[in-house]
Amino acid sequence: MTYNYNKIRNKVRDLVKKACYANKNIYTHTVWPYHIIPVVGHSLFLAKKLGADKEAVELAAYLHDYSSLLDHNTAKDHHNHSSLLARKILTGLKYPEEKIKEVVYCIYTHRGSIKLKRETLEAKIVASADAMSHISDLADMFYLTFGVHKYQTRKGVAWLKKKINQSWQKIMPAGREIIKDDYKIAMQIIKKAEKRSKLNY
Repeated sequence: MTYNYNKIRNKVRDLVKKACYANKNIYTHTVWPYHIIPVVGHSLFLAKKLGADKEAVELAAYLHDYSSLLDHNTAKDHHNHSSLLARKILTGLKYPEEKIKEVVYCIYTHRGSIKLKRETLEAKIVASADAMSHISDLADMFYLTFGVHKYQTRKGVAWLKKKINQSWQKIMPAGREIIKDDYKIAMQIIKKAEKRSKLNY
């Protein structure tokens, strides 16, 4: 089956970008440049480095959070909802079924908080790339913590520390090597904030 990948990729990209910039997206448009684009970038870099299917990881990277962007109420199970939406979108674009299965599997298994075994290199890459962006683009994690979730400083720091450490554990060795300096910086900032919260003035 012949298909035009660039055309399919661009359609998917446009759909996701539109969802990011929609007024009902509670994460606001910053999720596009500070999360989706970094996840795509990390995914493609790792796919090239490790010899994985670049199409599968790129499409999964664009669509991995798609349902949450459309409806925040799906956030708890967005790995499931987003994988179903991805199948519907890619089927409509006449992407090959075997390729669709790869993309859907990557999306379904990308969550750090849901313990699902990742059997393919592509799935490991997308999960790693998602987690890497939490660390490489720390500014957006601050916005998510204090802007979207509205945590006050002490509780926010605790939530952020858990999120960053959970993300680090999810990252494959090749990904850790790329962002190890960013991780050190993130933890230094968090530790300083923790120390401040324990002082009595």
